[in-house]
Amino acid sequence: MRMKMLLLGVSLSMSLPALAQEVKPLELSRVPKRGQAPKDFVPSGWTIEETIKGDLDKNGGEDTLLQLVEDKPASTEEGVPNDRARALLALLSEGGALRLAGASNQVLYCTTCTGTLGGSGEGLVKIAKGVVLIDQLSGSRDTTHTLLRFRYDAKVGRFAFIGEDVDKTDRLEGTTSKVSTNLLTGQRVTENLRYDVKKEKDVPVSSKKSQVPVKKAYLEDVDISKY
Repeated sequence: MRMKMLLLGVSLSMSLPALAQEVKPLELSRVPKRGQAPKDFVPSGWTIEETIKGDLDKNGGEDTLLQLVEDKPASTEEGVPNDRARALLALLSEGGALRLAGASNQVLYCTTCTGTLGGSGEGLVKIAKGVVLIDQLSGSRDTTHTLLRFRYDAKVGRFAFIGEDVDKTDRLEGTTSKVSTNLLTGQRVTENLRYDVKKEKDVPVSSKKSQVPVKKAYLEDVDISKY
């Protein structure tokens, strides 16, 4: 009986159309190195989802972060959300023009890769005191909240990965693990919390400090799917 049911399931799965959609990351080689305006860096098949302005190299100029998304409808005709990849470009202002100083096709979740709590693409990327902050939430019952930090390193001309905060929560159990790491010094703080119904907030259960190996990494090295 089990064998018959297994064969039936395989037969049905082969007869149904594939539901999974293909997410195609941006080919970074297609992104121009220089341009006069942000739109000059957007390859065909892509569009600007968010534009973030700020001074990234601390020279007093206005630099630009571009959050790109595949240029296709948000949903199919049947109302099913389309899987659309995202990408991030960092553009520095130089002599009245813009220069590509950093690019990633894997640091941002795709539009359908975040589960029920992921939300829209607004506010994922910010600039604070010259530091690029990438703030994302994914999951449903089990959630992962990541805050990644990058800073432009003029010596190497790249955006160094300088810190990460990773919070993992079981919403049913009311437990949270928070791990904050300074990737420049290797200092790490790990906290465990539990939601207190009476106090209506998370309360600390344990906390510890540790040291992890320091390894240089850059914007292009970070893959959000690994968290």
